[in-house]
Amino acid sequence: MNDNDSKDLLEPRFITFDFGDTLVTSAPSYLARTTLGLKELGHELTEDEVKTAYFKADLSTAEGLLPRAPFTSEEFREMFGAYFFKYMGLEQEAAELGPPLLKILTELRPERVMMPGARELLERLHEMGYPMGIISNNDGFTRDKCEAVGIADYFMFILDSTQEEMMKPDPRLFKKAVLTAGVAAETILHVGDLWGCDVMGARAAGIPAVWLRNDLVSPEPVPGARKVYKLLEMLEFIKK
Repeated sequence: MNDNDSKDLLEPRFITFDFGDTLVTSAPSYLARTTLGLKELGHELTEDEVKTAYFKADLSTAEGLLPRAPFTSEEFREMFGAYFFKYMGLEQEAAELGPPLLKILTELRPERVMMPGARELLERLHEMGYPMGIISNNDGFTRDKCEAVGIADYFMFILDSTQEEMMKPDPRLFKKAVLTAGVAAETILHVGDLWGCDVMGARAAGIPAVWLRNDLVSPEPVPGARKVYKLLEMLEFIKK
């Protein structure tokens, strides 16, 4: 079941998606690999502890940066990283752990897989006539990754933060999506797994949002945001 303030059906003119851990993930996931990397470096945290720290860092970073947007990608990375290590209880070790952890993550080559229900949702939305795009904080290769799993053709555009030189939740990235889609912000629906980057960022640009939620953080509800546990639950409130 979805958990939404309104049960009204939506009929957006355009739907945008986050990429990583919304449509596509890896096996093992980024946060599972982070957990393994920290263990290799001598720090025993559970995967849920790492996930909780990550989602809390996302919230705190959005709360810190949105009031003074626009901001640089480097400002985002520095603040997110600081909060991430803080919420893992490793604030004092951050400078020492950062480089070797990044090396471990870079050397691991996980399999890229679709999130549960993602391919079916894209197929259904395409059949229903909804144009779609991607807004991703990524490494410059989002289109290549979409092509690798066979979903690139579903999207009118793919905005990658590295290529655009700005990162969610910066409203500028969402506003570029609005301009590229050629429709009003309030007629777009953005879908993502991070409340800060995706929901708060989209709402700051006037775009309604859907959060692919988890139970590790409990952000305050905001108008214009809906919540689902599974992607296919979106079909319950998207007009056919």
